[in-house]
Amino acid sequence: MILELAGLAAGYGAKTVISDVSFALEPGQILALLGHNGAGKTTTLKTVMGLIAARAGEVRFDGTPLGRLPVAARVALGLRLLPEGRGIFPDLSVAENIDVVAARLAGRGAMFAPADLYRLLPVLDERRATRAGSMSGGQQQMLAFALAILGTPRCLMLDEPSIGLAPNLVERLFAQVRDVCRAHGVAAVLVEQNVAAAMALADRVVIMNNGQIVFDGTPEEARAQNVWHYF
Repeated sequence: MILELAGLAAGYGAKTVISDVSFALEPGQILALLGHNGAGKTTTLKTVMGLIAARAGEVRFDGTPLGRLPVAARVALGLRLLPEGRGIFPDLSVAENIDVVAARLAGRGAMFAPADLYRLLPVLDERRATRAGSMSGGQQQMLAFALAILGTPRCLMLDEPSIGLAPNLVERLFAQVRDVCRAHGVAAVLVEQNVAAAMALADRVVIMNNGQIVFDGTPEEARAQNVWHYF
């Protein structure tokens, strides 16, 4: 397993938001982490990334507990987060966004260097000199995805990547996610409100409700068990 969560609990201040969250992810596998707003999905991703300290349980990467390893060290291991809200540098050009991140992550032998991103996402190649904040929402999301996979990602965590995107752009973005995971053995955790699109992409579905896991299985099993009341 590339990523394992075991009995994870976390929260903010005096409030515990998630408790006893456990799942594991294999290389190349896409897991859809679903549930209503406030179910604890984003908190789970932030805890895995080290942005929030775990109160109980642990996160293991390649079998090694991460403990209180800082965010930068987790990124260096290959854990990557595409946050809700995209996380790009809006006042920099597309090329400057990519170059800034590449300077830290895309060294010799990297899985994805800037040239690879421009080949993978031609829309970015066409807009290298364009200020990122002036692009459409779909183009900004493609840039955010490019920044997330720079270097050598091993596990992507995508938080609501389809927000504000037209259906055809969601299809294109999810196709890129699928291609990266299948071709390069990159695992992905997808937090998504577009349940149908997420289930179509995922190999596995985990559903959260009130901070706990209430379902873990295949998309086919999720449909058969009529889990729609959790959304």
